[in-house]
Formats: sequence, C-alpha cells, structure tokens
Amino acid sequence: MLVTFQFLDAARACMLVTAASLPFSTAATNVFTALALLCWVLAGQWRATLRAIAAEPAASMGCALLAALCAGIAWSRAPLADALGAISKYRELALFGITMFLFADARWRLRLLWVFFAAALALLVASYAILLGMYQHSDSRGFSNRQNAVLLKNHITHGFIMSLLAGGAIVVALRTSGWRRWAMVTVAALAAVNAWFAVQGRTGYVVMAILLLWLAYARWSLRGLVASAIGLALLLAAAWQWAPAFQRRVDQAVLEARDYQVQYAPGQTSIGTRLHFAKRSLESLVQRPVLGAGTGAWGEAFYEATVNDPPFLHDRANQHPHNEYLMLAVQLGSLGLLLFIALLATVFRRAARLPQLEAELARAFVVAFATGCLFGDFLWDMTEGHLWAVLGGALFGAALNPASAPQKS
Repeated sequence: MLVTFQFLDAARACMLVTAASLPFSTAATNVFTALALLCWVLAGQWRATLRAIAAEPAASMGCALLAALCAGIAWSRAPLADALGAISKYRELALFGITMFLFADARWRLRLLWVFFAAALALLVASYAILLGMYQHSDSRGFSNRQNAVLLKNHITHGFIMSLLAGGAIVVALRTSGWRRWAMVTVAALAAVNAWFAVQGRTGYVVMAILLLWLAYARWSLRGLVASAIGLALLLAAAWQWAPAFQRRVDQAVLEARDYQVQYAPGQTSIGTRLHFAKRSLESLVQRPVLGAGTGAWGEAFYEATVNDPPFLHDRANQHPHNEYLMLAVQLGSLGLLLFIALLATVFRRAARLPQLEAELARAFVVAFATGCLFGDFLWDMTEGHLWAVLGGALFGAALNPASAPQKS
C-alpha cells in the first residue's frame, strides 16, 4: 500500500510540472503528462479510478464523448491513420477523470492550482517585458513582437490563459481582504489589459469579456451583470478610441466579415476563412445530420465541399474549422454536437456541488472554455485540451467522496 501511494504522489508531482509547463512548453507538457500516467498505471488504481469516473457525470460524460469518437472510426471518410490520430487529439477527455481521481486530496489540488497561477503570472510578466521592449523574442511564425507580445504559444492560447488568470485572480480577490485582495485585483487588471491590448488574439477579447460578465453575474446577480456590462462597454469604447492596436483589430474583423458577405469568392482573410469554414461545415452537417462524416473526417468533408472554391480553401491542409462545436458536429453529426453541449452543461451544473472555491473556479473555467470553443478547436488543440483535463479534472477532484478517493492505510 505504501508503494501505491508513492506512485500516486509521483503522478501528482508530474501533474504539477505539467501545470507549470502548460503556458510555455508543449514538449514538457506531453512528457510530464505521460510520466504522470505511467506512475498512475504503476500505482494499480485503475478500478478505483473507473469507479470514481462512473460516479461523477462531469467525468463520465467526457468518456461517453470519447467512446462516440472511437465508434466514429467505423464510418469515417478519413483514412484510418487520420481517424486514429484524431482519437489521440481527444485523449484529454479521459485524462480529465484520471486527474480528478489523483487530486481528490485537497492539499495536492491547491498546490496544482497555485502552480498554474504562478506559471500564468510568469507568462504575463514575460509578455509585458516583450511589450515594453525589455526582452526581444520572435519565433519562426512571427507571433512574438511588441505589436503581439506573446511568448512560445500563439495569441489565441495566450489570450485564453490570460483570461483564466484574470478570472482566477478575481475569484480569489473576492474571498480575501487587505493587501492580498489588492494584489489579486492588480493581477486581474494586468491580465485583462494584456489580453485586450498587448496581443492580437480577438478570441481573447471575447473570452475575457464574457468571463468578466459571468463573474459579475455570479457574484451580484442581475444588478452586477448590468453594472459590469455598462462598465465594460465604456472601457472598450475608450480602448477603441485611444488604443490603436485594439481599434485596428476590431475594424479589421468588421471589414473582413463585411467583405465576405459581398464577395462572390471568399478572400484569404482570417474572418472570411472562418466564416467559410462555418458555412461548409453546416452544409456537411445537413448532408449527414445523424452520424456525420466520421472521426477525423472534418478535413476530408471540407475538401469535398470546396471543390469549386479557391485553391487556398480546396486544400487538404485545412484540418479544423476553428470551432469545436462545428468540428464535432461534422465528425459525429448531431449526436456529437449534443454530446459536447451535454458535457459542458453537465460540468457547469455539477460544479455547483463542489466546495465554494472550487465551484466558483470550475464554473468560470467552463464559461471561458465554452466561449473559446466558438472560435477555436479547444478540445482538439493540445494546450487548451490539457487545460480542460488538468485544471478541470483537478477542480473536480473535490467532488470525490472519501469512499471513492484514494486513502492511505
């Protein structure tokens, strides 16, 4: 029994390193997640983990979606290798339940949350260093410079992490007092300013805004929602007036969306391409409304639907629509879409049963994730998918009762 708990603690320690790696390194995230899973396997707690997953709908719904994706291989229009590769993209649906089991211990759960908070805070500091010209960094994709102050991750992922940092800081600030409250408020404000004005990810703009509105509503009900909406509107109006980078990104989005509506053939723009992805995805869903094109077949379905479109669209390099709802709907039809919506709704509803801190953080996390999925394939993407599994799973560790959680003898 002692050896079992040594392996479980080793798995938890590896997950802490995973949480620290998420804002910075894909390689480290994959390595330490694999090590955590290896230690969990060596601990031999498979049955206990399965019982815990079966008892918690927030985890079992994810496994149901993963099972549907596995079944979708049978009718997939994609090559078998692509279908199997798609399954590997959704492995975090199972990892959520394993993480939940590992972090039933409140002390370990709190450590993981603070480790991620510290890593996200370090990313925030690095971003401001780039913005202020104190640190020069540019990757091969051209993402990192003073006009788009991101480090290692792309601007969508950066904006999402900043949103989680701001949301978490606000939740903690409302539960503390004195200098700690002001410190957390400062972190939240700096993270919000960073997401809106230091990077070019418009997804981050929307996720941050929706998350702040939700937190105001959750804390102060309708009155808080109205007040925060007014304040947010005034802030963004001022930003549009006096922050050139923010104004350019908003104006560009409006112009690209308008151009797409009047052009006979879609131009090669960010918003125009996303709108065309959505259009062709919905057409594919209409053609295969029940079971879809099969697991991993979004790219093949899109390729078939764009035979008369410009070459940059009729290209098998297009493998995802930048929208998780459409991604799953095309692969698994209405079944997949309903399963995903049910997963989000179940996690949100079940979060209310958690202890107060975990409940507030979990609900804010689901709101941010569900919003981000409108503009990105968050389960498909490595970092965002691991955030779902690691942060979401750890928070739901608080749902395990003593009978289903690992106990020392």
